[in-house]
Amino acid sequence: MCSHGRTVYLSAHLDDAALSCGGTIAQQSRRGEDPLVVTCFAGVPNYGQLSPFAIGQHEKWGMPADPVSSRRSEDVQAMARLGAQYTHLDFPDCIYRRHEHSGEALYASEAALFGQVHPAEAHLVGKLVSQLQCMLPLADVEIYAPLAIGNHVDHQLLLQAALQLEAQGYHVRFFEDLPYAEEAEQLHRALSGWTCKLVSRTTDLAESELQIKTETIACYKSQLVGLFGTKAQMVNRVRAYALRVGCDGRYGERYWRVSKA
Repeated sequence: MCSHGRTVYLSAHLDDAALSCGGTIAQQSRRGEDPLVVTCFAGVPNYGQLSPFAIGQHEKWGMPADPVSSRRSEDVQAMARLGAQYTHLDFPDCIYRRHEHSGEALYASEAALFGQVHPAEAHLVGKLVSQLQCMLPLADVEIYAPLAIGNHVDHQLLLQAALQLEAQGYHVRFFEDLPYAEEAEQLHRALSGWTCKLVSRTTDLAESELQIKTETIACYKSQLVGLFGTKAQMVNRVRAYALRVGCDGRYGERYWRVSKA
């Protein structure tokens, strides 16, 4: 964290920060550093205009009456477990977004979800940057943003926004998007796409901090089965990855920044 301010985590969806950075957030909270998680694509859509693909996603989540509000409630519980502050922005998840003129669903399949950002959304990064600039003072924050491992379109958009913020002078680090980062090839592909040098830093986690992380991830009940299968499988996979990136047999979470050298 910067010596005179707070740490802000840019989360694409209502679980991403906990999945990738939950141990670090818990550690900072214990030290009284007041971390903030900003979930960007947390807007409530018009449920009367859902694509078949979006309805299919809701079915995977257990068909709650108001899926986004339910997911926000899960996040409130999760942030309380981490001891973090939180903000939910009103940009809708990509599964809900439609073409401004034609009304066509922009991301109506699994392939589209992990493909290229739709040309109709060229303006969205600028809107994200403008809102984040209004929220975050330039001198007093260190931002953590996704590397966009796995290529989810919302993670891509948030990465682009974070790079623009960095170009404007913000301090930015990039986190490894779980669960996509579990696949070494996905991680390699994301890192090899950079034209500048990246350097890594690993945050060591105590057993208690890793336990808080897994307990926090378990708060996202609507997502747990789709991401991991069972809670036990989630705990095992999160622990295994933390050991893989940790140093000397310790648990860890790894972050990247652009080298200034």
